[in-house]
Formats: sequence, C-alpha cells, structure tokens
Amino acid sequence: MIETKMTAPEKDAKRRVGRRRGPGGFTLVEVLVAMTILTIGLLGVAKMQISAIHGNYTSSTTTVALTLAEQKMESLMSTSYSDASLNNTDTANDAALSSVTTVDHEEQNVRGTGQVGGGIYHRIWNIADHPSGTENLPTMKEVTVIVTWDNDRHQVSISSIRPQ
Repeated sequence: MIETKMTAPEKDAKRRVGRRRGPGGFTLVEVLVAMTILTIGLLGVAKMQISAIHGNYTSSTTTVALTLAEQKMESLMSTSYSDASLNNTDTANDAALSSVTTVDHEEQNVRGTGQVGGGIYHRIWNIADHPSGTENLPTMKEVTVIVTWDNDRHQVSISSIRPQ
C-alpha cells in the first residue's frame, strides 16, 4: 500500500466534501431544526384535537337539549287543553315567550334522560293564551319550550300552537 502525502488545501477540500456527502449522519443543527418542525406540527395536531373534542361536546349537549325540548312539547301537545301544565301563570312574558327570566313553568336540573334532578339542563315552558274573538275560530295557546344549560349561556327553543 502506497501512502501519498496530501497538501493542506487538499485536506481541507476532502473534509468539506466529507461533511456534505459522508456517511456520518446528520449534524446537530439539522436534528434541532427537524425536532422544532416536528414539535410545531404535533402542537398543531394537539390543538385541533382539543377543538374537535370541544365541538363534539357542544354538539352532543345541543342535541340532548333539543331532544328534551321536543319531549316536553310532545307531552304538552298531548295533554288536555285545561291541564295545569298549560296554564298561563305569568302574563308578563306573553310578548316574549322566549324569556328565561319571567317563566310560566320550569324544571331545574333536568338530566339528558328527561328526569328531573342531578342534571345540567333547565327546562322552561311559557304559555300565551290567544282568545279567538270570533265564534268561528278556536281559542288557542302559544307554547314555547326553552332548554338552557351551562348557567343559561346556551339555549334551544321550539314553539307551537295548541288549539282548543
């Protein structure tokens, strides 16, 4: 084996080429840049997951609230016209049946199953009597059911007319 002596510029050139093409792996700076990019990407995915979980929770609670409102409305529509649950007990809310401050009837702490007690929902139903004024038209009641949750920050409401 014959050994050849290299000059200093040749050694420098070989070192530079070796760094670029050598099998030595990645430099520390390259690894740090890759880790930074990976971390930013993972944080973005984590943020999206948190947003998706919050969106699913909001959707779920809204669906339950709407189901509770529909159940109460069906119950009110199937009761007798003179039933106590259809009495207009507070005429102050007749102009704004969606009011949650002046209510005719309410159930606190309703569960998602519709049972009262231990739940997060507040179910309200307001009634407004509308006399016909003529013999040909029936007297009717306007019924609005409101379900609120999260300390009344969210709500759904449905309305219907109950003829006599």
